[in-house]
Amino acid sequence: MQSHSIEPYLNCSFECGCGRTHKSLFAHYIFEPGAIGKLPVLLEQLGYTRPYLISDTHTHEIAGKQAEEVLCKAQIRFTSHVLQSPENGDLAADEHALGSIAMANDKEADIIISVGTGTINDLGRYFSYITGRPFMLVATAPSMDGLVSGVAPLIFNNMKITFPAQEPLALICDPEIMAAAPLKMLAAGAADILGKYNCLLDWKLSHIVNGEYYCDKIAGIMRTAVDRTMESTKGLASHDGKAVAVLTEALALSGIAMDFSGNSRPASGAEHHQSHYWEMQFLFDGVPAVLHGTKVGIGTVLMLELYNMLAQMEKPDFAKIREGISSRLPAEEWEKEMHRCYRDGAEGIIALEKKAKKNDPEGLLMRLAAIEENWEKIQTLAKEAPKAAEIYRVLEKMGAAKVPADVGIPREYVYDSIRYGKELRDRYTVLQLMWDIGELDGAAKKLVEKYCDKI
Repeated sequence: MQSHSIEPYLNCSFECGCGRTHKSLFAHYIFEPGAIGKLPVLLEQLGYTRPYLISDTHTHEIAGKQAEEVLCKAQIRFTSHVLQSPENGDLAADEHALGSIAMANDKEADIIISVGTGTINDLGRYFSYITGRPFMLVATAPSMDGLVSGVAPLIFNNMKITFPAQEPLALICDPEIMAAAPLKMLAAGAADILGKYNCLLDWKLSHIVNGEYYCDKIAGIMRTAVDRTMESTKGLASHDGKAVAVLTEALALSGIAMDFSGNSRPASGAEHHQSHYWEMQFLFDGVPAVLHGTKVGIGTVLMLELYNMLAQMEKPDFAKIREGISSRLPAEEWEKEMHRCYRDGAEGIIALEKKAKKNDPEGLLMRLAAIEENWEKIQTLAKEAPKAAEIYRVLEKMGAAKVPADVGIPREYVYDSIRYGKELRDRYTVLQLMWDIGELDGAAKKLVEKYCDKI
């Protein structure tokens, strides 16, 4: 079954009004009962004869065994590697898991197939990329937006880094398996999509302030996916098949948008900075992982609050801001803060800043000039943001996490993620804007007071 929304973008290449040529290698979207049974025919059609299957303990039970049985029945040789999921929490997409996949690798395999959605998908896509082999995905839950993207966020040296990855030739989804996923996974997928409200604002904001490349066509694809998901969230709580189909399609469109742009910009902004920061803290503390989309939903509420504040803000006194640049946190003190917040990952953060110079006074002065000149455009953009309270209510109705305490994120981690989450990426977002105009620390205090329990 093909989707009318996705079909035009399958295995496509077209000249866009933005001046670029957009391409997607993603060619087959199978969303129908018994979809896993189509594997042998699809492999024959594409000309592959020896797959290497990657799953984890959970996804192997859900769909991996079925995939193996289908391949055995069709007399297709394959290798299957099952990563052991931890008893508490989820498998981490890190160098240890990747090493396990590499050590079990079948060098004669001509295609990689991940059976799973989040971590297993990311690991499989990246392994396909570094070994130069094509990739397919058998999805088991609509829980994250990287189903068909060409990038993979992985943990390396305690840092969450987005690496190039192999986009899939095919996405195979059985509606019964997808709809039967735990509600927390459905809610996580929806929350990940709702986060696009914020990241699209961040992308346009950077275009205004820095002249960063921006494409209305790509943004439009993503907005349509977000709006449709917003309309279907009520059905997710009851595992409604139509709502799950809409969500899965939106997640696939998100990946297509990333492929068209050549990076994760259309699908990742300040809300992801919050999620990645909290994920790193959980890893440092040895705390079980929380689903990516769940954290993104919480981060979306917080970041939309910043846009809501910005929409109501009086025009800053830019002369006063410039005068105060010399009194901002000195580089030595900033590095101490990075070691406190990012611990074993601090050196990577410091190295990124030396390259990107996000906090450099000269760059700040240039951005302040652009912000002052375009203040009305920035406020108009901020007024387009949904109210944070609206997204909060949608998450609540889905039974999703809404505030940091819902998933055990301490108050102090939230305060630091708002102040320093921007250091994770060389990417301009509302966090950097608020820092540029000297409002970030004050905003962090307000958000912590509003959304975090007092200790």
